[in-house]
Amino acid sequence: MKSKTERSKIIQLIHIAKSQIGLSDEDYRAVLESTTKKTSCSDMSLFELDKTLEAMKRLGFKVKKLETKEDELGWDASREQMDYIKGMWELVARNKSDKALYSFIRRITGAAHPRFMTARNSQKVITALRKMMADAGLNPDRKETE
Repeated sequence: MKSKTERSKIIQLIHIAKSQIGLSDEDYRAVLESTTKKTSCSDMSLFELDKTLEAMKRLGFKVKKLETKEDELGWDASREQMDYIKGMWELVARNKSDKALYSFIRRITGAAHPRFMTARNSQKVITALRKMMADAGLNPDRKETE
């Protein structure tokens, strides 16, 4: 059920992007097909939907985030947390792809994509990655300049 809600949120963003960018229906389908080899969002996986949304951003789509009470409470993972997670992932993971990272995050938090992680969930991912680093003999507290 949770991934269905996330799917519909991403699809809604893609449709907003189509309007914001001013794509014709033909151009919109061309973007979908060139990105995922599919011409309909309903046929896409979450990973493909994310790729399509990223393509829309490269075409000029700007996501306008509404300030809500949840934002004040740290509902979303911060950019710093995501950068930290990606940095640790690249140091310790055998498969360093984004898809592998997204699967790892989903296994730890249940969030289908990092965009849907809460700040608390991102801390769970960071803790798991720190443990993986320690198990691999790496010091997660060591700065690169040392």
